[in-house]
Amino acid sequence: MKQSKPIFRNDAVSPVVGVMLMLVVTIIIAAVVTAFAGGIVTSQKAAPTLTMNVKISNTGTWLGSGFFATVTGVSTPIPSSDIKIVTSWTATNLTYGNSTISGGAASLPGASNYNFHYNGGTPYIGIAPFAVGPGVGNNESYSQASLDANPTAPEQMLDQFFGNYSVMQGTNLFATPAGAGSMGIIGSNGASNAGGGYGVQGVTSFFNYQTDTIDNKNWVTGDIDPMQAVLGTNWYNLRAGDIVHVQVIHIPSGKVIFNKDVPVTEG
Repeated sequence: MKQSKPIFRNDAVSPVVGVMLMLVVTIIIAAVVTAFAGGIVTSQKAAPTLTMNVKISNTGTWLGSGFFATVTGVSTPIPSSDIKIVTSWTATNLTYGNSTISGGAASLPGASNYNFHYNGGTPYIGIAPFAVGPGVGNNESYSQASLDANPTAPEQMLDQFFGNYSVMQGTNLFATPAGAGSMGIIGSNGASNAGGGYGVQGVTSFFNYQTDTIDNKNWVTGDIDPMQAVLGTNWYNLRAGDIVHVQVIHIPSGKVIFNKDVPVTEG
């Protein structure tokens, strides 16, 4: 008998190899996608926690009016360069027939928002809110009253500018009107209208905050003082009981880390 040779068929090998290659490619792609997604998650900064006691006052005079925030707790010190502060409010516009007016502002780290001339001279340029206490550098600390009395102070207080200090327990943030050392009625010549409060901005009187005087120191049209920088240009319409919504946003994570409705006080 003639012996027949075995016949080997290779047509089944190619599909098996193809399936294996597809599985390998799928596994590699899945690994790459997983690693990429994990990298995105880990690269995002976790948002810190922040608690503050916030006070906003309008006394009707330059003295005592302001935005004040004392940090009562943080999960870790927060560079102020990593946060922005946003305020918003609604009040009665007392200079235009008791209509409703809205206002507010966003304070950004490193972005000058305080631009104020005294007697038409070189403007003070800075970034509010300022800060004193823990987290602030070694420069001498200045209140707004001392800024009013010392024209060279802004150049000496860079550590107090928003964006240059860190926020930690005990840090005090503040922004006050440019005439904070005066008992004068807001929008008046302080020396001749001391103590009364709210006298300039009545229902029937028109008041231009930017073109009035403070203790005979003339504003320049368009000037912005620290109070305006943090609360907006029409903040002086706020009265006791009005609500200012205050948010602190952690820029790297995009998360709101402080969110509170703050009632305005008169002192």
